[in-house]
Amino acid sequence: MPSDQQYGSSIRRATSLFANWPPNAPREIGDYGRVNGALFEIFGRLDSQEIEALGKREGPSPAGYDVMIKSSRSLNSHLSAEARANAGDGMALLEIKFSSEEGIVFIAPSIKITEVIDMAALGRVLKERLREGNWIMDHAVVVQVSAAESATILLSNQADAGMEFEVAAGVPVNAQLVAKLNAGVSLISSRGVGIKIIGEGPLTPLFKLASLKRRIFGGDPSIVYRTALAPGMDGEFDVHDVDDEYVLVVG
Repeated sequence: MPSDQQYGSSIRRATSLFANWPPNAPREIGDYGRVNGALFEIFGRLDSQEIEALGKREGPSPAGYDVMIKSSRSLNSHLSAEARANAGDGMALLEIKFSSEEGIVFIAPSIKITEVIDMAALGRVLKERLREGNWIMDHAVVVQVSAAESATILLSNQADAGMEFEVAAGVPVNAQLVAKLNAGVSLISSRGVGIKIIGEGPLTPLFKLASLKRRIFGGDPSIVYRTALAPGMDGEFDVHDVDDEYVLVVG
C-alpha cells in the first residue's frame, strides 16, 4: 500500500494541493501545525476572533478531480458465468484494477473551494502570536479547503489488487459514477485494497497552507504559501509582505 507520504506526494503532484491524511479526517481554515514531508500534522487551531478577522469566501463553481495512479477502470458487459451470478439482470461490472501495490484512485468530481480573503490579516495575526511567544516558525495555517460532496479514494496493497462493482449496463464510466458508488449496495468483490473510501461525503481531502518565513537579511518574517512536492522537498513563494521583516508563505 502507498505510505501516507507516498499518497501525499502523489496527490500533491496531481493537484498542486496538500492531501488530507487520513483522507476522511476533518480539516478547516484556521487549523495549524507542521509540514512533515508531503503531509500536514495538525497541532491546534487559531481562535475564533483570529479566524473571523481573516474573512472567508467560496468559489463560484465546483471543480473536479479524476486521478488514477497505477490503476485503471472499465465496464465489463460481457460477463463470465461466475460474474453473471453476482450481477443482476441488465447490470454490468465496473472493474477497478491496480498494477502496483502503490496504486491510488482519487475521484472527487464536485469540489467546492473556501479560502481566506485577507492574507495580510493572517500575517498580522501570526506576527502578533510570534511576538507574544505563542507561535512556532515551523507551523503553517490552513488557508483554503476543498470540500467534496462525495468522493471515492482507494489505495492498493498488492500489485494485482482490484474491485468489482455492480452498475447499470451501458452507464458512462466517468468520475461521477465512481464517486457515487455505494459500498453497501454495489460492491461485489474486493482484493488487495487497503484503504477504501467509496462514495462517501462530505469530505475535505485537499487544502492549502500558509506560514511565516523570516527574511534572509534579518527582521520579521513574511507570509508565503507552503509547498511539499515530495517527502524531504519543501518549497514556498511570497504572497503578501507583512512588513520589512516578515513574509507569509502559502501553498
